[in-house]
Amino acid sequence: MTTPITEQTTPDPAPAAWRSAPWVMACLAIALLAGPLLNSANNTQPVLNWYQSSGLKALEWDNYLSWLRFNNQSALSQRLEQNADMDAHAYGAALFADDFVTDSKRRARDFWSAAEIEQWNRLREQIPTQVTTSNLYRWGLPDNSPRPARFFTAPFTGASLWLTLASLLLLVPLAPTLEHRLGHGRVFALWILGCLLSGFGYLLLASPGQTPFHGATAPLLVWFGAFFGLQSGALSLPVWHPKHKRWQRLSVSPYTLLPLPVAALAALALFSNPLLANLSAGLTAFIGGLLLVQIMRPQPVETEQERHHTRDPQQLSSLTRGWDALGQLNGDAASAAFGQVLASEPDHFDALTGQFTAQQLLNDNVAWTATAQQLFSHPATDKGQATQVAQCWQQYQQRGGAPLPAVIGWPLLRTLTRAGEFQQAEKLARELDEHALKADAIAQLRDALIQEGLAHRAKALS
Repeated sequence: MTTPITEQTTPDPAPAAWRSAPWVMACLAIALLAGPLLNSANNTQPVLNWYQSSGLKALEWDNYLSWLRFNNQSALSQRLEQNADMDAHAYGAALFADDFVTDSKRRARDFWSAAEIEQWNRLREQIPTQVTTSNLYRWGLPDNSPRPARFFTAPFTGASLWLTLASLLLLVPLAPTLEHRLGHGRVFALWILGCLLSGFGYLLLASPGQTPFHGATAPLLVWFGAFFGLQSGALSLPVWHPKHKRWQRLSVSPYTLLPLPVAALAALALFSNPLLANLSAGLTAFIGGLLLVQIMRPQPVETEQERHHTRDPQQLSSLTRGWDALGQLNGDAASAAFGQVLASEPDHFDALTGQFTAQQLLNDNVAWTATAQQLFSHPATDKGQATQVAQCWQQYQQRGGAPLPAVIGWPLLRTLTRAGEFQQAEKLARELDEHALKADAIAQLRDALIQEGLAHRAKALS
């Protein structure tokens, strides 16, 4: 006796391959790869060279050192003079720091001449123009000036090309599954949030004078986190089979892919400066992706049959009476109850399976055969339906049911294939007559056999 399906989920649609491709991730990947080529931040930044060659650096720092000596801080002044060749980005912090500019103005009257004050004002006015020639300071996210727009421009301010490329390659095995599960819009929204999260993570540990945040690796980790946040069971990955020269699905545990984000984090930490701030950016994006996907994941869509059940208590009552009657082996009452449902909805799957069993109890072969054929031609694409149809088909054969016409048999073969009943499907294929539905059914069975490693049986299909 079969049991009804009390909960159904809408099957995943099978859109065209080009529609289900990870287009959002692919387009962003191209843009991110263009960053190191068109908007590189690795070479020496012109604004820092200008800061030194124009004399502005000497003017401001001589002013500052004089003020330190005047205020009995000679030890600090000497240390700064000894470290005159320190990291240029530290001077960049002074170049863009409003507090440093304000303090320089206060000290100007005591330590600068009128000509030096005029020179300083003139050079300071040139800074915006000079910044436009330096990608890192124009588009990157500095600790001292975290403007909102910089959170989104920093990932496209190119870090090392090989680091960006490596991060994208590590993402390739996850991209199709992630974008297919979430959809294009949610994947793009995750990228936007990843930019914000990685920038926030950088600012948590960044110190004044450190290299501004830039590069794509940290924001990309939000997609890694989202991928692992979605997984609750075995994962089916496309793998190229060289022998059969086609893609096949390989079932693996999601945890086998954990080395991918670990490798991305390690590369980010080792080849980005500053280490701790960039590592914080990557971890923040990864953890954020894990959490965000829990509220962004698509909710199961209620099927038409479920909606109908919700709206029609009488139909639900008839189904309940039918299954109760079957439990009492009362075929007449069960058949009448399921018949009420089928009168208004002839393709109702639960009612068909119930009627199939009820008419077996009644030994009404004519009606039972008609119900069986209607059941076998049902698409049976919802969760668990294919397995129930396969069970009914076994009962039909055991009872010596009449041979099926091709118009019903070939759809049944597809259902048996989805249920994993390959031997039954192969046997049925040999018994059915030619029909226009044959080609698709055989192709589906052949693909399933190859994916299960049964290529020798797939070749035997004609």
